[in-house]
Amino acid sequence: MRSIKAMTGIILIAGAGFAGFELTGTMLAPRSAPAQTAPSAETALEVSTVPVRQMAFSETIAAVGTTRAIRAIELHPEAAGRIVELSISPGSTVSEGDLLLRLDDTAARASLEFANATLAEARAAIERHDRLRESGTISEAAYEAAQAALLRAEAERDLAREALEDRSLYAPFTGVVGLSDLTVGEHVDTNTIVASLDDLSVIEVDFRVPEQAYPRLDTGIDVELHSASWPDRIFRGAISAIDTRIDAGSRSLALRARVDNADGDLKAGMFMQVAIVIENLQQLAVPERALSVSGAQTTLFVVDAGIARQVEIETGQNRDGLVEVRAGLENGDAVIINNLHRLSDGMAVTPRPATATTAAAEASLL
Repeated sequence: MRSIKAMTGIILIAGAGFAGFELTGTMLAPRSAPAQTAPSAETALEVSTVPVRQMAFSETIAAVGTTRAIRAIELHPEAAGRIVELSISPGSTVSEGDLLLRLDDTAARASLEFANATLAEARAAIERHDRLRESGTISEAAYEAAQAALLRAEAERDLAREALEDRSLYAPFTGVVGLSDLTVGEHVDTNTIVASLDDLSVIEVDFRVPEQAYPRLDTGIDVELHSASWPDRIFRGAISAIDTRIDAGSRSLALRARVDNADGDLKAGMFMQVAIVIENLQQLAVPERALSVSGAQTTLFVVDAGIARQVEIETGQNRDGLVEVRAGLENGDAVIINNLHRLSDGMAVTPRPATATTAAAEASLL
């Protein structure tokens, strides 16, 4: 009886061991991978696209410069004296020949009257000598002395007239008058600065470029200028002069451009950013927000038969939110502009052409 119970126990233990071995093998056996299925339209990521298009870009050379008036001087009196009239309004425009300042001219006027009287006497004397000479009652030496006296009188009259004119200061050209600290009654001399006078109808901009740019430069080439004072404006002009020497210290070449300034918005001494327009080109362009930059590599995604393809491109200039593409794309390629963080190369996508409204909304989220 005991032997039967022992045999039964051994059988039960062996059966449990075998069952455990089978169960362990089942659990450790590799599971077969689910069958791969092609992505369907339901699983494709919806994206907005814009076509690559051509746009006008300019090949430029950048520089910085300073503005100057085409004509600019500091006004000084031609004589010393007391101011009796001052016709200067700082910042106002004066025309050539306008009176700006007049000094006390009492003595100068008296000197001119005296010189005129002396001249009248000399002319009367020469007329008498002419009559006497005709009758032969005057010597040639006396006649020549009378002529010399007439010449001296005329010269004294001219000097007195010039001295009187020097008591007044006139605008030598049309321009804008600068600040002045003078007042009526103040005494000035020829070293006194009355005011500055700038002709701002045309502005000149002086700037420098590296000597390597010299072979591509010539007078008449267009320039575009930007000023911090007018951030939304582009001032356009042309190169008017090129220096004859390369600066040995900086290895740069000095240039000068002229810009029309009929509206007077530019002043002398302003800092300007200069772009010399070497060539105007038609290049492919894409939205800047479509780009991904990693180090020196720039990529974007295009749609190719419902698949997103990552493409490396070579970029150039930026303009109005668009970037010049010099290599890597063809005209008309559909560029993806949204959901870039969810894309990977080879992913199925459903492209939707971006409208102006959707493009603006997506741009505001970036």
